[in-house]
Amino acid sequence: MKGAANLDVTAITEQSPTGFALLKQMIELYCERQQTCERPMPCLIDLSVGNPDVHPPAYWLKRLAHYINDVSLHGYGELRGDINLALREQFVAYHQRRFLGSAAIELSAHHHVVDLLGSKEGIFLALLAFVKPGETLLLPDPSYSVYQACALQRGVRVEYFPCDESGQPDVRQITAAQLRNARLLVLCSPNNPTGVVVTEQTLQRIVRFARQHHLKVVLDRAYVELGFRLPSGNSHYLQGSALPLEGAMECVIELHSLSKSCGLAGWRIGFAVGAASMIEALKGLKANSDFGMFLPFQRVASEMLEQLEPVANLISEDYRQRIVMVVDALNLMGWKVAPPEGGFFLWAKLPDCCTADYDVTFTQKLLNDTGILMTPGSLFGLAGKGYVRIALVQSPARLELMIERLRRWFISNGL
Repeated sequence: MKGAANLDVTAITEQSPTGFALLKQMIELYCERQQTCERPMPCLIDLSVGNPDVHPPAYWLKRLAHYINDVSLHGYGELRGDINLALREQFVAYHQRRFLGSAAIELSAHHHVVDLLGSKEGIFLALLAFVKPGETLLLPDPSYSVYQACALQRGVRVEYFPCDESGQPDVRQITAAQLRNARLLVLCSPNNPTGVVVTEQTLQRIVRFARQHHLKVVLDRAYVELGFRLPSGNSHYLQGSALPLEGAMECVIELHSLSKSCGLAGWRIGFAVGAASMIEALKGLKANSDFGMFLPFQRVASEMLEQLEPVANLISEDYRQRIVMVVDALNLMGWKVAPPEGGFFLWAKLPDCCTADYDVTFTQKLLNDTGILMTPGSLFGLAGKGYVRIALVQSPARLELMIERLRRWFISNGL
């Protein structure tokens, strides 16, 4: 392949402390070129950040409008404990029926749940609550880049440990040196970026390991409703919760979000659920950092949680169809890509003619030539080198346009 032109990839990479900063700079520079280039350039097709284009059904927008028109709901959310308790109670009911089934644990809306301004807030608060500057955060390689970015802001060391050949985080490969001063382990299921769903066996091993080494665990489940393995038996019950496992209610919290499952990314509605001591620590930090979620959002979220499954199922099916369409097209053009087990990302190894350290340059050249932006895999850890993450957050029509541009680009570059 010809080298990337027009933009200094090395300079961008060196100046960008986080993955989001790199992607933002790439977009800004591309848009500047569109303004100054003498020839028309392709419109940008942004498949980098997982910003959902799927919207909530009109019914929920009407419910939001109804509550916004209630002038009593425009004060501080924290001061309406009745509304917030109702929200947390509805989340407990949802979590119980969706993930716990007949598991012998009982969650309390008072002690085991706190609402968040998106699950991303939960990541930062967990680092603030459970890890001091100079201590260590353990992450599977690859992992969502925000985990590392938040840790660096906090002055926390990051140690990556390997996943096995099937993409399962393997705590057995964490070394004694990495464990020294380790306080927290964070993982994501379905994984961002790989789409791998962590198995119950892996979760059991992680919880045992955490208890043995006095670690706390955050299980990020932002994409859990976008799973493409059919549940067995009860069709309303999804597996994958760590909370029923022995000892988990002492050292584990899960993060959940309505952003992806309900198309509410901008509303910033999330939850942490699990160990009472950990939840109490998050509540203490939130008490001094915000005044609670916008009350109309809380009202609508409470109603939506009562019937979240059909809402999430429709959105999940939309993404499943996109995945099938794009994976089939990429494989037809010779780019071997497997569908994810969950989420809306494709984790694609670069074509065989590209070297493993080429993912940033590949991404930049693709953007320069076609207007298509993907995320370089190396932004997610060393194990991401030689991969790109493709976020299917554009309409089917835009994805068809992407496929056609990519097909022509592959031919012109001899891929």
